[in-house]
Amino acid sequence: MAQEVAWFEAFEKKILGLITFDRTDGDFGFLVLGRDNRKMFRCIEVSGEFYQTPDQAIQAMAEAFKKYEHDGRALYPQGDEKVAPYEILVPVVPDNELHPYFKVLISEPRYEAARNLIREIVYTYKDPDGHYIKEFQTHGFDARLWELYLYVYLYEEGFEFVRGNPAPDFHLSWFGDECFVEAVTVNPSQDKNRPDADEPENHEEVMALADDYLPIKFGSPLFSKLKKKYWEKPHVAGRPLVLAVHDYHMPGSMMWSRTALSEFLYGLRTRLELDGDGKDIAKAEVVESHSWNGKTIPSNFFNYPDAKYISAVLFSNAATITKFNRMGKLAGLGSKDILMIRKGFKYNPDPEALRPLEFAIDVDDPRYEESWADSIVMYHNPNALHPVDPDWFPSITHLWIDSKTGEFRGIQQPYDVLSSVTVVLSAVENFD
Repeated sequence: MAQEVAWFEAFEKKILGLITFDRTDGDFGFLVLGRDNRKMFRCIEVSGEFYQTPDQAIQAMAEAFKKYEHDGRALYPQGDEKVAPYEILVPVVPDNELHPYFKVLISEPRYEAARNLIREIVYTYKDPDGHYIKEFQTHGFDARLWELYLYVYLYEEGFEFVRGNPAPDFHLSWFGDECFVEAVTVNPSQDKNRPDADEPENHEEVMALADDYLPIKFGSPLFSKLKKKYWEKPHVAGRPLVLAVHDYHMPGSMMWSRTALSEFLYGLRTRLELDGDGKDIAKAEVVESHSWNGKTIPSNFFNYPDAKYISAVLFSNAATITKFNRMGKLAGLGSKDILMIRKGFKYNPDPEALRPLEFAIDVDDPRYEESWADSIVMYHNPNALHPVDPDWFPSITHLWIDSKTGEFRGIQQPYDVLSSVTVVLSAVENFD
């Protein structure tokens, strides 16, 4: 019915304003939003008339703003608020039980933007099992951060959240078509007899781990989700089910684990080699199994028994505090004294290219853009009983195996970030 034209904030973000374009009548109006008792921004005023130009609507909205500047209120109750706002960053356990990354989040001055953004997001987030805040602050920090990231991404993608069932994690509706997303994390080993590999120090060590070690790391939590048999639940049966996986098993491992996942899912390994003329060529080989440190698992997850009920595997390597920090800074929620330089590799849209593009850019650069959908890829299951429609997830990369050629095909987002690191600096010498 309406199209968003422009957003505004006033009085230290006490209220927000939205200029809208009426698609039917071709004119412009505005909405004013204020925080309710849960601190969620909701509509508190609608323009009484419509205007021929956006500038006229902006002028009328600015006039409407004036009544809120000195009204003595911080909240504008709607009357239907039933629970208090989530204060996720206030510790609920003793200091010695807090996760080290949570301590960084709540105390490190350079992560002010992440703190402010996460606080805003959680005001709208509904805790399905009542344990979210405690686990976010303790042993479940990574898993709960991944769920929060997925929540924001799925919301931005346009899904409606269907409430009422605790599992899978997200019951979604795309204009009436329903699907499910279950969050999965790859975690550090808890078995003293089978510790994780040492961190790789060069590209050769990364590729060696990608052959067998990493597929086994991905395989364990994915196989565990298969055993849950979510598809047997009445509300899930007959609908697409997506497993959304993120790797947190080692500091920085999300920088180099992406390739291993696709190899494990499809049992197909692709490597770059140099031909006789010194040019890059891609060579593919079928992989039957993966073996590391005495453990062997079959490759080609999508061919596992019961995997036909998994429509796709969604992957991201970007659900980190640093991601929330960048997005918070872009939203104006961070200090101007904090400098963020992001560098890494982007997908090269040149159809002849086999290597990514390098980049480095200041997050404050006017040319810099980033969305929650960046760095997300969905691997589609060729054997799925209930395939997921790529059009439901229009902002991300989609990959699948061509049934005729056996080669990778897909919808690749141009210049999508494959991996990156962000250097965060402060212009303030003394944080105290």
